[in-house]
Amino acid sequence: MELKDVTVLFFDSDESLVMKKAVVRGMATENGSRVQLPEHFREGKVIVAVLNGDVEVLSLVGDRI
Repeated sequence: MELKDVTVLFFDSDESLVMKKAVVRGMATENGSRVQLPEHFREGKVIVAVLNGDVEVLSLVGDRI
């Protein structure tokens, strides 16, 4: 088992025009499988992307609205 830090890009379901970023640390993966985000984290979100590591996002959709 390998532990990974991932950056998640998502929209809150009630604020659909503002994309947000969260870093989730210590997510378990086995044999190169996808990271399984906890249900409590996914609740109320529309997940757009899961990226490896703590990614520096320079600009997000909705930053200039």
